[in-house]
Amino acid sequence: MGNKKISELDPIGTIDVNQDSIPIVDYSENVTKRTNLANIGQRVLEASTTTNLAEGTNLYFTNTRVYTKVKASLLAGSNTSITFDDALQTITIASQGNVQSVNTKTGAVVLTTTDITEGTNLYYTQARFNSAFTAKSTTDLSEGTNQYFTAARVRAVVLTGLSLATNAVISATDSVLIAFGKLQAQITANLSTLTSHTSNTSNPHATTKAQVGLGNADNTSDANKPVSTATQTALNAKQATLVSGTNIKTINGTSVLGSGDIVTSVQLSYRHDFNVYDYLGKAASGSSESASVWTITRLTIASDGTATVGTATNVTWTGRYSHIYT
Repeated sequence: MGNKKISELDPIGTIDVNQDSIPIVDYSENVTKRTNLANIGQRVLEASTTTNLAEGTNLYFTNTRVYTKVKASLLAGSNTSITFDDALQTITIASQGNVQSVNTKTGAVVLTTTDITEGTNLYYTQARFNSAFTAKSTTDLSEGTNQYFTAARVRAVVLTGLSLATNAVISATDSVLIAFGKLQAQITANLSTLTSHTSNTSNPHATTKAQVGLGNADNTSDANKPVSTATQTALNAKQATLVSGTNIKTINGTSVLGSGDIVTSVQLSYRHDFNVYDYLGKAASGSSESASVWTITRLTIASDGTATVGTATNVTWTGRYSHIYT
């Protein structure tokens, strides 16, 4: 065989005749597998594309075939026209009848508010919105999850997180909750201070009597209090000692000074008869009725109510009826 080399099968099981070699079968593989026509066909399919495969009853896809198929399937309806451009392979579907154009536009019309004249339904503008919004209030807006402010809602808010840790001065940057906490802490601290202060009876302010309008008051016991100047002047004008018969009168010579009952030297007696006379007798104390030492006064009352007074002296009290009163 000279310098001839052994030729090998290519991937699809063929031998290149241009090879300078002797075609042989590769006995390293099963001879039956290499010479089996079915296996050879499988190897051909694995190494080829549709370009290498002749078209059979299952036709390949092409744009022309799709265009032709769609063109044959479309039917124009009322007020509709279909135009086919075979050169460009395009299909145009257009409406026909009353509507030929919209606002001078034809074809696939796309309109905007610029193309449509404004009617009763006005277009939005920022100026119109601002004008309408300015005239509105929360009264015109229904309440949603964001609730409106009411005093009742504020009063019902629970002070969750209130802290009484500091009684510092409230500042403008404090939240309401922090401000409440500081205020309550201040009240609590001041109340404790006030209670301690009010229970202190040792004059913590060192207040003087002059500060409360008592500058002329002396801290003197009742036993040692002097009388006022006016009182003393009035007392000086009074009688220092009462002297019987000098600056105090006596009764029938008996002074009212001293103790016990006053015994007078005059005895008074009164009697009444059942006629028209009333008698008043006067004599020295201890005088007998029969002694002629009585001074008797008789009051006579007439039937017309007229009274007459008569007096008899140095007569007895028992014989008063017989005396003549002048």
